[in-house]
Amino acid sequence: MNAGRWVLIAANPKSGAGPTGQLVKDLADAIERLGFHVEVIRSLETLKATAERLHDESKLACVVCAGGDGTVGIVANLLSHEIPLLIFPLGTENLLAKHWGMTRDIEATCTTLMGNRTVHMDVGSANGKLFLVMLGCGFDAEVVRQMDLRRKGHITRWSYTMPILRALWNYAFPQLQWSASSNLQTCEGQAAWIFVFNVPRYGGNLSFYPDADPTDGKLDLCTFKRSGYWAGVNYLFRVWRSSHRQMEDFKHTTVKRLKIEAPIGSDGKEIRVPYQLDGDPGGFLPLNVELLHGRLKLIVPESTAASDPLPVLSLAPTT
Repeated sequence: MNAGRWVLIAANPKSGAGPTGQLVKDLADAIERLGFHVEVIRSLETLKATAERLHDESKLACVVCAGGDGTVGIVANLLSHEIPLLIFPLGTENLLAKHWGMTRDIEATCTTLMGNRTVHMDVGSANGKLFLVMLGCGFDAEVVRQMDLRRKGHITRWSYTMPILRALWNYAFPQLQWSASSNLQTCEGQAAWIFVFNVPRYGGNLSFYPDADPTDGKLDLCTFKRSGYWAGVNYLFRVWRSSHRQMEDFKHTTVKRLKIEAPIGSDGKEIRVPYQLDGDPGGFLPLNVELLHGRLKLIVPESTAASDPLPVLSLAPTT
């Protein structure tokens, strides 16, 4: 038995009923059968207080994030970097979970928990807020903003239809000025579409930069030059075909720090250009981005932990 060892399950308040709510309950029951004390928490205030107390008392095994990429991001921003997280993916895309080979299979999740193989994953900081997967600036962020304004309950890919149409109507596709640095090198440029990747995944199974690695100590900046709707359609098609990296309009740069300025309109005022973090609204430009190397501690399946260049720790519960 793992006496005195606790697992907290951070669950979205909206997942209390229905299929996802039952999955969370079944997961909690399965973890309890392993000998852990388990508490399902749907309040961020309660989660923070309980996790910090148990961690200080050396009683906390991990916090399970039962939700999508947004849930993992919220928990990562909330808790100390010393507290290990385990993902139980219940979102629409679950990009981070897919990268690390995590599923909503309860038996597999319990196996991963008992293996306690921990990787130290890089994260990005955007104006002080952490992002784990990617950052988008411009049109895709306007789509995310429009979605958030009208979101009610669970979303699917079809839920983005109206937000995309509204973004096409409202967004002006301004040119965005950026400057970046990595080690002793600096560079700058201008683009209409700016993406920053930590993990090589994007919604809809698109991959802008498949070589992105969340443990390599750098972020991958991807930009597309031309403005406008038809340019965006062309870029999307080329990304879907995985041929965009040969385009003159496309630029890739590895960065540790990045600054994106707010564009200035003909009236001398700043144009409001949004950015999104892991599929959730982040705010408006200007934006300062910084890499935090090894900031997030994740418990992952053993098959994926083997490639982690930072120390892989065995944290099996005491018996």
